Amino acid sequence: MAIEEVTRPAAVQPAAETRQITGRLAHLWSLLRWHPSLLAGVLLLVVILANAVFGPMLVETDPLETMPRLAREGPSDAYPFGNDSSGRDILSRVVHAIRLDLGVALVVAGVATLIGSTIGLITGYLGGFIDQLLMRFVDILMAFPGFLLALTVTAVLGNNIRTIVFALGIAYAPVMIRVVRAQVLSLREAQFIEASQAIGTPTWEIIFYHLLPNTYSVLLAQATLFLAWAVLDIAGLSFLGLGIKPPTPELGAMTAEGAEQMISGRWWMSVFPGGFIMLMALTFTLIGDGLRDILDPRYQR
Repeated sequence: MAIEEVTRPAAVQPAAETRQITGRLAHLWSLLRWHPSLLAGVLLLVVILANAVFGPMLVETDPLETMPRLAREGPSDAYPFGNDSSGRDILSRVVHAIRLDLGVALVVAGVATLIGSTIGLITGYLGGFIDQLLMRFVDILMAFPGFLLALTVTAVLGNNIRTIVFALGIAYAPVMIRVVRAQVLSLREAQFIEASQAIGTPTWEIIFYHLLPNTYSVLLAQATLFLAWAVLDIAGLSFLGLGIKPPTPELGAMTAEGAEQMISGRWWMSVFPGGFIMLMALTFTLIGDGLRDILDPRYQR
């Protein structure tokens, strides 16, 4: 009898864990099934991530290798995306450019989210004169389009990856500040916050252990949208010559180079890199909108 009482929980526990995992997967599938745009975004993201991780290993051609005899050649069996003005393989360059643009976009979104959420949490909870002063400064920053602000910063500080990350991170942070601050203002008078204050919980603990977890939904949705913005803005800066410098494979710079050849009928030089810019931006927009619909009750339909 004693042995049976000891062994039964051990036998039941794996089955309970399996049911719990199955239930979570079923709930996730239900959410995706009722949000087809989110499902489409997730599927596209899987393709993009697979390309970023495995693509460079599967493409044999060096993206920087020039082959003058193949300059401006159209798509073929050997080079499905054709060749650019220097004879470089556009497919190889697009594959490597997706990895680069995605990596920079992730860092930009991370910087903007970290800065914006920290400031939004602190000012939203503390309030007072500093909060009002900072929000006026945020209003001034948001009066300028983020791309224009980033364009100005990169023009002054130079066009390299660090400057791009800094410029776009600063340009996007005010949006996150406002979003997080609004969420904190709605939570500041909640009973669990008042209870924490009543028992003498330190301010920093209330902010980062009680308020922060309750902002994860808006943080995740907005950070995903930052990725879509960053993909477009990184490509836009490079298109204007203020982004990542050639011959480094970058989608915006490749589109700019190909645009000069469009009038000659060499469409492949800009259509393929430009198409992947649109695809990546669409992917993160679909995911961001879908997450907002699911996680933020203000937007639920």
